[in-house]
Amino acid sequence: MPAANIRLPMGPSSLQRCIIKAQWVLAPLIACGIAVPAFAADDAATETASPGPTMQEVIVTATRREEDMSKVPISVTALTQADMDMKGIKDITDVARFTPGVYIDNSGTNNISIRGISSSGGAGTTGIYIDDTPIQMRALAFNPDETLPKSFDIDRIEVLRGPQGTLFGAGSEGGTVRYITAQPSLTKTSIYGRAELSYTEGGTPSYEAGIAVGGPVVDDTLGARATIWYRRDGGWIDQVDPTAADPQSAVVDSNANYGETLLVRLAALWAVNDAWKVTPSIYYQNRELHNVSAYWPVYSNPGNNQYINGDPTGRPVPDKFYLPALKIDGDLGPVHLISNTSFYHRQEQTGYDGTEYNLGFYQTFSLQAPVGFVQFQPGVPFPLIDGNGIHLPADIANYRSPASIDNGQENLTQELRLVSSDPNAKLIWTTGVFFSENRQHYLEQIHDPMLNAFWLAVAGVPYTDVFTDLDGNPVPYVGSYPTDSYFLQTHSTDRQIAWYGEGTYSLTDTLKLTAGARFSRTQFSFNTFTGGPQLFNAPLSNSGDKKENSFTPKLDLSYQPNPNDLYYATYAKGFRPGGANNPVPQAACAQDFQSFGITASPATYDSDTVNSYEIGAKNNIANRVRLATSVYYVRWNNIQQTVVPPICQISFISNLGTAVAKGADIQADILVTSALSAEISAGYTDARYTQDSKLSPTQATPIVSSGDAISGQSGQPNPPATASLGLEYHFGAFGHESFARIDYEYESRGKWLPPEQDSSTLQFDAANYMLPATNFVSMRAGMTFNALTIEPFIDNLLDTHVVTNYNFSIDPGTGNSRLVRDFTFRPRTYGLTFTYHQ
Repeated sequence: MPAANIRLPMGPSSLQRCIIKAQWVLAPLIACGIAVPAFAADDAATETASPGPTMQEVIVTATRREEDMSKVPISVTALTQADMDMKGIKDITDVARFTPGVYIDNSGTNNISIRGISSSGGAGTTGIYIDDTPIQMRALAFNPDETLPKSFDIDRIEVLRGPQGTLFGAGSEGGTVRYITAQPSLTKTSIYGRAELSYTEGGTPSYEAGIAVGGPVVDDTLGARATIWYRRDGGWIDQVDPTAADPQSAVVDSNANYGETLLVRLAALWAVNDAWKVTPSIYYQNRELHNVSAYWPVYSNPGNNQYINGDPTGRPVPDKFYLPALKIDGDLGPVHLISNTSFYHRQEQTGYDGTEYNLGFYQTFSLQAPVGFVQFQPGVPFPLIDGNGIHLPADIANYRSPASIDNGQENLTQELRLVSSDPNAKLIWTTGVFFSENRQHYLEQIHDPMLNAFWLAVAGVPYTDVFTDLDGNPVPYVGSYPTDSYFLQTHSTDRQIAWYGEGTYSLTDTLKLTAGARFSRTQFSFNTFTGGPQLFNAPLSNSGDKKENSFTPKLDLSYQPNPNDLYYATYAKGFRPGGANNPVPQAACAQDFQSFGITASPATYDSDTVNSYEIGAKNNIANRVRLATSVYYVRWNNIQQTVVPPICQISFISNLGTAVAKGADIQADILVTSALSAEISAGYTDARYTQDSKLSPTQATPIVSSGDAISGQSGQPNPPATASLGLEYHFGAFGHESFARIDYEYESRGKWLPPEQDSSTLQFDAANYMLPATNFVSMRAGMTFNALTIEPFIDNLLDTHVVTNYNFSIDPGTGNSRLVRDFTFRPRTYGLTFTYHQ
């Protein structure tokens, strides 16, 4: 269905308040007589010697075998559980702030983009894995909403930049995000716990508690690990009744955007004998968001932390999944056999405010002809919705039309992999077969039980006089959806079977050649049913399938002249499968089709591909500076993108031309002194279309123009430049290891207009604007008492409330302003975290 299109200067007084509140957070340390030295303090000033930061190597499995991250010729960021605790990372939205080239859409879809490869339609462009199970979803229609696993009891999160089509298959065009869970042990007992209490200015407290316990049940034979964690994120946006006489005071739900998450995981490890191990596990997460975190700027005062949402109905977002998996690992001498079997089941409900959409849509009927033309009665306020709010006649002030979208996923995955055993052999290799069957269902509904009452009140006619087909016949409700003015029901199945192989051959002691390939056969089948008065058409249905083959090779040459330096050059290809469109009614979109030069929307769309060329280096300088740098050029062909017809706004997906993403990224870990360390990351991406895109030769105005920035789900381009800086100082106090840390993250303003902001395209809407640059600062300190660490912190230290995304109502057609809904960071938050490792 149609989707609503979706500064930081700070005065001295504000800065003084930040410093005072930072001192308050550190007060528990100061009150105990503990010195908290400045970052530049001399090491001798500390009361007790502290080991300080060190250059620790992280083991990753980016190549499907365990290797030191500094020895892997891939641009990869890996964050361990200890790293995430130190930085206060809770999920992938926090990870993105510390990772160059990664961007998360902040409008509610959780769409992940790597190196500018993002899309508003079709299959996902970023692979998302929990261990060896892919969990990303396909965009069947509006608002595909990826799930975000939380970071409790995660061994590490790996972010692989660049296409990973050889080892990780379809959908990993920009890269892959992998959540690697903590595993049971046959020999060692471990306990990990975390608790937190925090307060958000202008909101309510947040808190969490969790524990994970693992160890041998029968020594060397049977191990187990159990995890349970709960978190409540306090709300900070009030919901009001927008039809009240004084909406800002008519609060119906205070701090409504709170959320709760429960995570449970159980895993076992059984050593059948010396050669075979079996690991069954189940992962469960239930996240309940009470209301979305959008606010109306017309009612709000962000400078005073007063955020108000005037949506007529609340939009809870329940999202739960469970993932049982079985891993079998066999040592066959020269090779290892790994089998992974899993079933991912997810149910989630999201949506948009149907009342706001309907009011914007319906009021255009008095301004257009022939479909939907009707004259409003005298005395009816017009426009019904604009930049100042909602204006309804008194007798239908209670008009409500909530919209919901139910998403479901059932993914069955089976993979068999053979890996050579000797890591020092001249040839090391991996090969495997992969099968998946991913079933998805989508149900979008605009619940409109007051449709007839609405039209009697504003136009004096029943709704059947307004919603007619091109022949003038009334379009009634559909029997199976008796109160929906619009619905779309879609069921789809993605099947994939693939063979892949990758080998690394040592040409010399310092020069290695890696070659890999994956051959995939994909099949997409679907059936869809849509109807309701808003279509101006009888119910429509469609079904079919699409089969495709894909070949994704990889070639890498790496040179390691000494243990501290690695240089590599890589070519890699990625792809995502094609699909099919939901039916678009001719009656509603006839004018749009005419301007496109087509008679109907395309029934299907094809796969698209990326070809990536990368040169990178990893260097360790005197074990005090560790660098990872890369430059890349990615050509994206036959791009799957959503087309939103400007009049009917019933979207479909088409293949729109080519684009190029080019840029560079750098990560540096620096030991400034034995006590002070710095972490620096930066990325720059130029991701733009390279040609005009049209649906037919007769189309006068392109849908996309050459030079337009690639945009994602919200129609916003990725920020071309991102950077982060972290400073960490270790010191001793009263015999306890202590630290203080400050982190700064920056995202630049967009540099090139996306199609939605380019007046030379059919997607242009003058209400769209470029998002500003963002700056985000956080502080954290801590002291360790044996296995327990206590950490006071401040997130959003400068209390920035810059707009990070927005959407707005349909143009009323009168030149009035739109009703805008904004998104921003959670206001300044103070807290205390307790972590326990044993």
